[in-house]
Amino acid sequence: MLTVLGMFVLLLSVLVGVRTGGEAAEQRRATEHERVRVEAEVLHEVAVPDQDSDADLDWVSVRYTDGAGRVHEAEVPATGPPSAGTTVPMWVDRAGRPAAAPPGALEAVVLGAVVGLGIAAAGGLLLVVAWMGLRHAVDARNATAWAREWETVEPEWSGRRG
Repeated sequence: MLTVLGMFVLLLSVLVGVRTGGEAAEQRRATEHERVRVEAEVLHEVAVPDQDSDADLDWVSVRYTDGAGRVHEAEVPATGPPSAGTTVPMWVDRAGRPAAAPPGALEAVVLGAVVGLGIAAAGGLLLVVAWMGLRHAVDARNATAWAREWETVEPEWSGRRG
């Protein structure tokens, strides 16, 4: 019975992992159509933080032209210390606002694999707990049966019954 449940858990984990990866890939394709990559010109240099400081991300002022030809200025997180006048790639939405880069194809595969493995691990853990509980119940039943049988066998075996 537990073997059949184990096979079911494995099948379920594969199916859910594949479906999750497929949905993530579809969302990635939809996101790619909503965002456009543009080249932005750095207006101000990024301040290099001290090694000891707990600074969050550094931000840099950039100027870019959206898909409709409108020029925008924005503050975006810096991925390195670009100097003023250099161009950096960035993503914008249809309205020309800065947006996060669309997720990559690998992210969909990793998400599907993590979800599938997570379901397999959780299901396997539940099966191990069920197996341990079943073993405990069978051991307790066997010990009770053995004690009952020993009550009838022990007097003859020890020579107390004559």
